[in-house]
Amino acid sequence: MRIVGYLLAAAFTLALPLAAHAQKLEGRTVKIGCLVPLTGKGAEWGQGAKPSIEIAVDEINAKGGVGGVKLEVICYDDQTLEAEALKAMSRLVDRDKVLAVVGPCFSGPFETIAPQLDERFKTPIDSYCSAKPGLSEMSKWAFRNTLTSDKQLKPVVEAWLKDHKIKKVVIIYDAEDAVSKGEGAAVLPALLKAHNVEILDSLTYRTKDTDYSAQVTKAKSLGAEGIALGSCYQNAAAIAKEMAKQGLNVPIIGGACAGAPGYIEIAGKAAEGTYMSTAAWLDDPRPEVQEYVKKIRAKMNTLPPYSGPRSYDIVYSFKYCLEKSGVTNKPADLDKDRDRMRECLGTLKNFPGVAGPITMDEKRDGTGITAILKVVNGKYENIAK
Repeated sequence: MRIVGYLLAAAFTLALPLAAHAQKLEGRTVKIGCLVPLTGKGAEWGQGAKPSIEIAVDEINAKGGVGGVKLEVICYDDQTLEAEALKAMSRLVDRDKVLAVVGPCFSGPFETIAPQLDERFKTPIDSYCSAKPGLSEMSKWAFRNTLTSDKQLKPVVEAWLKDHKIKKVVIIYDAEDAVSKGEGAAVLPALLKAHNVEILDSLTYRTKDTDYSAQVTKAKSLGAEGIALGSCYQNAAAIAKEMAKQGLNVPIIGGACAGAPGYIEIAGKAAEGTYMSTAAWLDDPRPEVQEYVKKIRAKMNTLPPYSGPRSYDIVYSFKYCLEKSGVTNKPADLDKDRDRMRECLGTLKNFPGVAGPITMDEKRDGTGITAILKVVNGKYENIAK
């Protein structure tokens, strides 16, 4: 019934662009920007997003672009670094003259750029995987087509606790990474305490740390019945391996940044049984999902984390806004066109997407389909009932 509802909503929204002709655009191309972490701690997320963005652009251009004008995407590797993301955003806005930006992915870069949007950049950004709660409220130009980690983790925490009857937990989190710190210091404690789970301790590490023996030793000595991680996938995998090494055989739960395929690849057998959150599920039988899977697998020879489908959907939402908002694409209208894109993105409701229908809430955060992932025999399975 839920899938039928999504399809009905999608069918309704798909009919909207047919009701009016696309605005006649000026120029040879419409420029959109792209911030992707192709290197650094978030590389797997960016390496899944960039080809997905390119697929969407190629599909749109193959069908005549927007009003006969093709899309041109300009991408920069922000290296998962705040300073680099800010520098790339400046290039996109000032030199490249883009109308809107897909990205950045990570919450740290997003949190750095957002405060400068109202006065400095005045260009909409739409993140495909930033998950720290509250960031879109920093600027009227800030959007996120993703689920914040509190929304992602709530059903996963409930399933994890129900399946394992856990009463005592140690939280281990990255004190430097924005979303990981947000999960470890705020999101996970709130969700666990709501279920009367005792938090024995909260232990931190730094992003570039490679030795987690002290944290695991402490968690083991405290009698932890479960380990909750605020961590990106590389660190999470290393912690899981250290737990296996020390014989701390208790269930693990991870959040937004941890649930990438790389977690399983790095952790190996130590990943078994881990619960993860996600903002998209690529084994979803919906036809649009499986069509996307075929295309991205052919381009990458593997499947991305949820950054892939979420970024793909953003490109199509940009196309819709280019058609519906009155954008002219005239150089003299650039400021007005950026504002038109901003206004349109804020009104998206039940816009069809691979990751589920996009509806922007009052905080300018998106919606869509989530899943409860568990590592079973070296693969993620969606155990949501």
